[in-house]
Amino acid sequence: MASLYEGLLGHAERYLGPVTHAEPPDVLGYNRGFAIGFHRHPEHRMVSAASTGLRFQDLEFQLPEEIVCSARPGQEQEAGHLVHFAATSALKNGKGHGYGGGYRNADPLIPETRISSLAYSAHPHLPEEFDHFRNADGEAVLRFVTVVPMTDPEFRFVLDEKDGLHGLMEVWRLNGTDILDLHRKSAV
Repeated sequence: MASLYEGLLGHAERYLGPVTHAEPPDVLGYNRGFAIGFHRHPEHRMVSAASTGLRFQDLEFQLPEEIVCSARPGQEQEAGHLVHFAATSALKNGKGHGYGGGYRNADPLIPETRISSLAYSAHPHLPEEFDHFRNADGEAVLRFVTVVPMTDPEFRFVLDEKDGLHGLMEVWRLNGTDILDLHRKSAV
């Protein structure tokens, strides 16, 4: 009998690029409940960190999840840190993130950056087919939740804007903001 997630790695690599290296679940000296794979996109200047194993945890999910964060080459560790943060948060809260939520911190989540907030969303740079992994019958069996890093002013903008994150994404588009750059300035 085939695994429910047979083909998941191929799906992730098709959209994120091949895995270049990984952190095992016990990288911190204990089993944190998930590993993190690092991907490099073959065509775009984009690297991604993706959890693997969160889907097996005893969490309340609308659909089992794995967490992804994409960034510019050279920022793999920062993206991995944000994936670790989001996955650990899900484990502590006992439930997945889904789309539409977020997190705000008083201080930067990544040292020496302005990134202090996150939105949980579909991937803003990839086709929507990436966001859900489907089994052989075409049924969605896993959702990739993308961590979209934001500065504090951007997070407050999302809260105040009637179009929420979509409104901020439009501001980013109009300003030519490179949201993959985790060391960028705020767009608002």
